[in-house]
Amino acid sequence: MREWHSPASRPRCQFLYPPRIIAIMPSNVIEESRRIPALSEFGVSPALLQMAAGQFPHPALASCSSGPPYYLYHGAEAPDGPQVLPLWDIGDQVIAIRAQASDLEYICFSIEAPDEVEQLATTEQGFWATQFDFMYELDMEIETLHAIAQTVGYRFLRMQLDSRVAMEDQLDSSHRHGQWLSALVASIDATKTT
Repeated sequence: MREWHSPASRPRCQFLYPPRIIAIMPSNVIEESRRIPALSEFGVSPALLQMAAGQFPHPALASCSSGPPYYLYHGAEAPDGPQVLPLWDIGDQVIAIRAQASDLEYICFSIEAPDEVEQLATTEQGFWATQFDFMYELDMEIETLHAIAQTVGYRFLRMQLDSRVAMEDQLDSSHRHGQWLSALVASIDATKTT
């Protein structure tokens, strides 16, 4: 067996340790270190900033998020187009914001089909409408929804709940839910409140 007396006389190995796999972030995703400052620059509310940072302004909001975004910073693809600013993940879905020509766009897409983007809203209040609909579907107590709305500054909960009851009173309401929610969000977005 040969002895090695100096580092220069040792055989060269390409790897001393197993190679690390480095995930490449999509080019249109805002860097993770710039994510929270960019959200702040977009003017999102303190409550949305907290959620994006993985902190819940109300404990029941944990049902809306799996925590800070992971997928887009670890190899998942983003939809083509404008820069994507991930808010958080939920299951295999990414909830994000992207800047369009004149507005922000709150979006959702699956990491399995990133180019199948669902536009949720164009204002933060419209976005909160979608989140409150999700929590309502989880059978969250109405008092809890009101407490969350107060905490995050959502101003349309009473209107949303009244509209929801009216929609549910109609026959075949299960097939109308998506249309109802789209119309509700559009009416909230039309007010152009943050």
